[in-house]
Amino acid sequence: MTDLERIGGEAALAPVIRGFVERMFGDFIIGFRFVNSDLERIVRFETQHAARVLGGRVRYEGRPIAEVHAPLKINRGQFRRRLAILRTVAREHGVDDEVLDRWIHREALLEPVVTDGTDCLA
Repeated sequence: MTDLERIGGEAALAPVIRGFVERMFGDFIIGFRFVNSDLERIVRFETQHAARVLGGRVRYEGRPIAEVHAPLKINRGQFRRRLAILRTVAREHGVDDEVLDRWIHREALLEPVVTDGTDCLA
């Protein structure tokens, strides 16, 4: 059984991802990154990505993650804030802790691909 199946499939994943993206858009630390972004587009790609990370056979239709994020100059603190938001929202939606730990671990592996390698600036 995949982690996607453990959380209830794509139907159960959808509200988790929507809540996650909405929380990121409104976040006081990383929300500025989403100004003028298309929420529905990001929800679609984040859902596809998460479903794949959780073991689903969903096709990811977005551009390569490194290509999308490289020009954004995302630092490690901002990336980790995203992970913290994901953990919080997933827990609020009742995602099992073991599944969530594996999910966060897999997402964390993307840090060198998504970030510019810098720490938060003072």
